[in-house]
Amino acid sequence: MRKSLVLIGFVLFIVGLVLGFYASERNCLIAFITRGHMSFWTAVEILGGLMALAGIIIALIGFVKKT
Repeated sequence: MRKSLVLIGFVLFIVGLVLGFYASERNCLIAFITRGHMSFWTAVEILGGLMALAGIIIALIGFVKKT
């Protein structure tokens, strides 16, 4: 169970990172902060960041959890 948590965490982290970086090419988050304009890509960028954060947390739980 521990190895699968670490693997799932790292996969989720990588997918979230790639998704966030792809969406950030359009400067969406900066436009949202400065002008308050929320677009589809801004939501994808925020979702990618949350996925990466969740992946890190799941991987850390897998490292710390005792079998």
